Order: sequence, then C-alpha cells, then structure tokens
Amino acid sequence: MQTLENQRALVTGGSRGLGLGIVEALVAAKADVVVLARDAERLADVERRLGVTTVVGDVADEGLAESLLRRTLSRWGWGYFRK
Repeated sequence: MQTLENQRALVTGGSRGLGLGIVEALVAAKADVVVLARDAERLADVERRLGVTTVVGDVADEGLAESLLRRTLSRWGWGYFRK
C-alpha cells in the first residue's frame, strides 16, 4: 500500500458508508485526516477508533469554514500547513 505520510485530507460525510471507508483507507495509509459530518455521536466514535480530527457540521452551513479551520489549527497549528 502506498503511504500518504505527511499528507493531509479533509473528508466530508466521513462518519458512515463510503465516506467512512475513505477515512479508514487514508488513516491506514498514514495520512492526517479531518472528518466532517453532521452526526456528533458517530463522529465521536470515528475519532476514538481512528484518532482523526473531527468537526460536527453541515457543508451547507456558511460558518463551517471557520469551525473547520479553528479545529484543525488547534490540533496541528499553522506550521503544519507550511511543510
């Protein structure tokens, strides 16, 4: 399997189905993943099992970008994106 170490991914709809499968594959390939979904309970389970960063939200929400950025930066900081 190809490694995605030091690569970053944002997966929307990642708490179930195909989205969750994508998250699992990315984690297995050693990517750093942020997962967005509407179901807080399912997201909490995904975060516990896979060690990913999660954000509860709906892509239709205009304030979502700020929430995503804040959560991602709280985990990795700005330097993480300058690699």
